[in-house]
Amino acid sequence: MAVNYRHGLSILELIVYVPTLFISLWMGFRHGFKRSSGWVLLVIFSLARIIGSCCYLATISHPATIDLYIAWGVCTSIGLAPLISTCIALLSRANDSIERKTGRGIHPLIFRLLSLITLAGMVLCIVGSTQSTNLTDIVNSSEAKIGDVLYLVAWVGLCAMLLLIGSKYQSIEDGEHRLLLAVGISVPLLLIRLIYSLLSVFTHRSTFSMFTGNVTVMLVMTVLEEIVIVVVCLGVGVTLAQLQRPADYEACDMPAQTGSALESQQSPEQTYAAKRQTPRRKRRRGGPVSQLVGLAVDKVNQRE
Repeated sequence: MAVNYRHGLSILELIVYVPTLFISLWMGFRHGFKRSSGWVLLVIFSLARIIGSCCYLATISHPATIDLYIAWGVCTSIGLAPLISTCIALLSRANDSIERKTGRGIHPLIFRLLSLITLAGMVLCIVGSTQSTNLTDIVNSSEAKIGDVLYLVAWVGLCAMLLLIGSKYQSIEDGEHRLLLAVGISVPLLLIRLIYSLLSVFTHRSTFSMFTGNVTVMLVMTVLEEIVIVVVCLGVGVTLAQLQRPADYEACDMPAQTGSALESQQSPEQTYAAKRQTPRRKRRRGGPVSQLVGLAVDKVNQRE
């Protein structure tokens, strides 16, 4: 079987998403791999696109293997979930910025609810694809239709959250405003991608068929949109500052503030005597065993 136009799309995705995978991994190490941060979702999306492209390119040598087409269809159908969830995570970070600055952020439960709706849509799309025995059943399954409807609900919720957080633009910390820019660019592109998926599932027009449809339409309405969304989100993520963990704030700021407050209430003689009587303990790093050994050494030194 010769390489055709549709195989060219898979080659394009490999060219884009192989480096994207490594950039997403670097972003995860830099900002954290928590699901709420969004970068791990881009890692999952890049892996799905790489695996799906490899499966479709494998049909060049094995054109009669239906499992390769089904695997490609599964990887394609779950692409919306990581992208929508990434945008939700970016808005959640902007909301955290508002909470830190003013204490009037949106309740985090709303973001979790939107993420659960997106996850449910992805699960249904996967179930509908894996239970299919032919290519037609993948796009016409009831699970896939419900999954796409849930994606639409999550997209509407994403737009609502973007408007709510955008209304509190002045309350966002410096350097975090660009999160709204990334989501604002991604939302209309997600809508185009979602429209293609809905037309592919709910209509029987050959133009929007996932396997036999117009390849140019797929390129313009699906592939390019996904590439732009990933590039925009990663581009904004590279410029974001690395947030300090709450534990680091407490460890660095609280002891200094407490110590200065006590010293201000004491006379110079009392402060000097307290420092002579209470030796400083060095902060030790390590696990519980090393901490216990350090405490034992301190006790022996005090007795001497």
